[in-house]
Formats: sequence, C-alpha cells, structure tokens
Amino acid sequence: MHWKNKVKIVLFISAIIIAYPFFTISYFEIEVPRKMVTTYFLAPILVLYLLLVPRFYFKKVKPLDRYQAKSKMKGKLREIYSIIMMILCGVGITLGIFFSLIVTTNSFHSSRIKIREVVLNYEPYTTRHGRLRHYIDIINPKTKNKIRLEVYREYQKGELFEKEMYDGVWGILYSKN
Repeated sequence: MHWKNKVKIVLFISAIIIAYPFFTISYFEIEVPRKMVTTYFLAPILVLYLLLVPRFYFKKVKPLDRYQAKSKMKGKLREIYSIIMMILCGVGITLGIFFSLIVTTNSFHSSRIKIREVVLNYEPYTTRHGRLRHYIDIINPKTKNKIRLEVYREYQKGELFEKEMYDGVWGILYSKN
C-alpha cells in the first residue's frame, strides 16, 4: 500500500477518535482535559514532530514534488513552510486525539454524583456558524473547584443547576444524557 493511502486511513481513524466523545457524552468539563493535554503531552508531541517531520518530508514528500522554484530562496521558503504546516497540523491532530481519549477513558469506572449547585456565571456564545452555545460556571461538589460546563439551555445567575452526573476516572464530571 502506498504511503499516501496509509496517511488517508490514519486521518480517517483520527477523525473518528476525535469526534467520538462529542457524540456520546452530552456534558463534560473542558478545562481539565485541556490542561492535561497542554501540561503533559504538548511538549513531548512537539519535540517528536520537530524531530520526525523534516526527515519524513525530505525522504517521502520532497522526491514527489515536481515544482521547480524560480530561485533557491523560494524553494527553501517553500520547504520550510511545508514542514511548519505539517508540524502544526500533526500536533493539532495528535492533541485532539489525546483530548478525546482523555474524555472517553474518563467514562470508564465512574461513580454517580448528584449535582445541586448555584450557577455562578452564565455566558452565551455564538459560534461563527450562528449556533448559540450556553456555558455556566458552578462549583464542583467533590473538589470544591469552580468548573465551566456547556449546557443546552439558558440559565440565570443564581439559578439552581440540578443534574445527575458521573465523576470519571480522571476526575472529570460528565453526563451521557
């Protein structure tokens, strides 16, 4: 099998892994997995890509390139730009996979918890596609830390948020309904 087809298969599987928790889990904390990914995985992944991508580019991609630059400077800039874009895309996809895996594995061996907390802050957010999203800040009853949840309706500041949720393996609150 040609390496281009292998890359397409890897990208397809990556898309499924990244999308899975967003279709199976209704509510989950975003900050905890984001902090875990940036704290523990960003630097090693970046170093790995900085070491491997230039070698991959010059061994596999560059020999297939039929573009002839008008000057050596344009050719070098094109190579640098291609390597930087491959690194950024690869790191982004890999971090997305780790984020999704943290959220997905969090749902293994979880304990049920009833949340009855006052909404500390409500923040509506309209995406660039016009979809309205609702975010609330509450106190996690287990850790006593302030957390932000995406919810499906508007809440007023001071309103009681009641939801039966689960506390997962990684300590992230989530709900599947």
